[in-house]
Amino acid sequence: MALLRRAARAEHGTSYRGVQSVTSGIGSEVETRLVQVVHRAGHGTEYGGPPGTTGADRVVVTPSPTLLRMDEKLLGALAANYRVTRAGSGVICGRRVTVVEALRANGTVAGRFWIDDDTGLPLRQETRDAAGQVAHSTEFTEFRTDVGTATLPMSAHHAWPWKGVTSNAELDDLRAEGWAVPDYLHWDLPLIEVWSKGEGEGRVLHLSYSDGLSVVSVFIQRGRLGRESEGTGDGMTAVVQGDGTVYVDDAGQQRRVWETDGFVYTVLADAPEETVRAAVAGLPAPDGSGFWPRVMRGFERLGSWSGLPVAQAT
Repeated sequence: MALLRRAARAEHGTSYRGVQSVTSGIGSEVETRLVQVVHRAGHGTEYGGPPGTTGADRVVVTPSPTLLRMDEKLLGALAANYRVTRAGSGVICGRRVTVVEALRANGTVAGRFWIDDDTGLPLRQETRDAAGQVAHSTEFTEFRTDVGTATLPMSAHHAWPWKGVTSNAELDDLRAEGWAVPDYLHWDLPLIEVWSKGEGEGRVLHLSYSDGLSVVSVFIQRGRLGRESEGTGDGMTAVVQGDGTVYVDDAGQQRRVWETDGFVYTVLADAPEETVRAAVAGLPAPDGSGFWPRVMRGFERLGSWSGLPVAQAT
């Protein structure tokens, strides 16, 4: 844990740049992408597309007290849910690293971190499912600490338009208004942080839950899954669950979308399947009253419902 706490501090105090290989999914659903990363301590982190690409695909995340607070909460969840131990050493990008493992109660490996001995930065990390397969991994394929003096591009999209919900009184008000904000989705998935965007009927909540290894994001907004949409249904499969329908992403990242009680829920996670199932089970179930659930039940009776597109939330 001391190594991981050092890694969290290093993320905010050490500048670096490089290329990361990010892999999500298992078996035939594995998806790998390359991401350019430039981190300037105290100023923010720029993420871009694969090497050789520039322009509109760049995203900048600026530092904030919320991100610092999340580090402590994530480390607390990790220590509470797993036994964390040193597991040897290795070399990544020509740099000596120490390997740290997070073990389940039964002794199986749930996750690994490769910590740079020099800077303390994590150069690789992975999450494994209960069967031992890697469900998500991030690894630097290029890494250096000489980032130069150029500032982060103002032309990039700045990805923090959310307001942190920090007080218990704010959470109580949201719950009184009908928003589902559980303190836990599962015994090992506590609520880490809550953000809010928009006002009134256009308000969206972003809830973050974590076991310390995987982060599950839950987006909630008022509305229904309408009859007509474009884009949202690409690569998604409709799955009947109880009296309603959940739309499941077929790609590497775990994504679920459904509606209930006048709210639309979207779950996003780079996490093992069992973690996502537990998270979805901790939220209100689909109520089956919308347009698509009725269509799905009709097609199910005909035996050909699978693969219909999901509509966008209104």
